[in-house]
Amino acid sequence: MDKERKILVVDDDPGILESFEVLLGEEHEMVSAQSGYEALEKIKQTPYELVFLDIKMPGINGIEVLRGIRDQPVAPRVVIVTALPQEEYEEEARLLGIDAYVKKPFDVREIQRIVERA
Repeated sequence: MDKERKILVVDDDPGILESFEVLLGEEHEMVSAQSGYEALEKIKQTPYELVFLDIKMPGINGIEVLRGIRDQPVAPRVVIVTALPQEEYEEEARLLGIDAYVKKPFDVREIQRIVERA
């Protein structure tokens, strides 16, 4: 059986990466990155349909990664998944063209709906 979508999850928390794998890995090809640098390298090498992206990470943050994603010839859909409540991050992310902004702890059904819409 072919996997439906190729999804990249970018988060420095291994627990979040594991949660996404458990939630979506059976139906979709899941790839993870634990830093913004790693995410940008993977995006340059492989096209993804959807990226779940944390904002607060060591090195470069999610907003900087999002800018790098938008520079790609074929940019994937991006969903920010963060525990940060600051509205300025959400506003900046929306200006950069994200598809959704989800706060942690996330609702499993919300993530599934986002993937179905992508």
